[in-house]
Amino acid sequence: MLKQSIKKIIYPLYPVINSKPDFLVIGVQRAATTSLYHYLTQHPQIVVTHKWRETYYFDNPENYSKGFGWYLGHFPSKLRKGNKLTFEDSPSYLYYEHIPQLIKQDLGNIKMIAILRNPVDRAYSAWQMYHSYSSLPLKHLRDRADTRTFVEAIDQEFNPEANTANYPYNYIDRGKYIQQLENYYNYFAPNNILVLNFEQSCQDIGLSLASICDFLNIEHFPQSMIQQFQNQKYAAAKYERNPGDQNVLARLQEYFVPFNEKLYQRLGNRYTW
Repeated sequence: MLKQSIKKIIYPLYPVINSKPDFLVIGVQRAATTSLYHYLTQHPQIVVTHKWRETYYFDNPENYSKGFGWYLGHFPSKLRKGNKLTFEDSPSYLYYEHIPQLIKQDLGNIKMIAILRNPVDRAYSAWQMYHSYSSLPLKHLRDRADTRTFVEAIDQEFNPEANTANYPYNYIDRGKYIQQLENYYNYFAPNNILVLNFEQSCQDIGLSLASICDFLNIEHFPQSMIQQFQNQKYAAAKYERNPGDQNVLARLQEYFVPFNEKLYQRLGNRYTW
């Protein structure tokens, strides 16, 4: 009770004491956002104080109800921050329809970064991640485990009335990037959102980080750090494709074609998906 009472006293002070984030990494899941977070935290002009890269504020109604003061409690004090930048990395923010309105309301015309990955590969990687949760020691992760085969999971998402999932995995819907970006463009100018390609970033991390630094108006990473990052991978996993999944992967490849075409036209950039 005492701890809760102290928090109620402190939260209203955070808007006076603490800084707002200067930018957000908003997506997408399974597209190296964890690695990007760790790279950015090593930049001399960026500072973070929260223990986790995600605050789960805009995408968790329970946390959002705690108020803006609670959210700012995750960021450095204005004194500590000085002229540096601070941010959070929440790869679910791009997906949920209600979030851009909340971000605009609370943070104004903030800059955002989205990394997009081939939606078929992203779906498969997400399923493999959730499927592996069943063998983990942490209960909250085991509770999110997807025990279905990939074929079952995708078939059920194409036929929602047969869906037996106990968690909103949304393997297919999360890959409809054009819809998600258009939702953000209803509230933010396109130049507020830097869109990167996961596959291109993997091939040339230095070029992607240079684009981010230019977008944020900060100095480029020194080449020595870029070389170091080449060997630093976070939340990386090596998965093998099950031979029986090839047909459903081909089905998804065909399904995403019209969504990808609209995305290419909107961005003025054609990926190799």
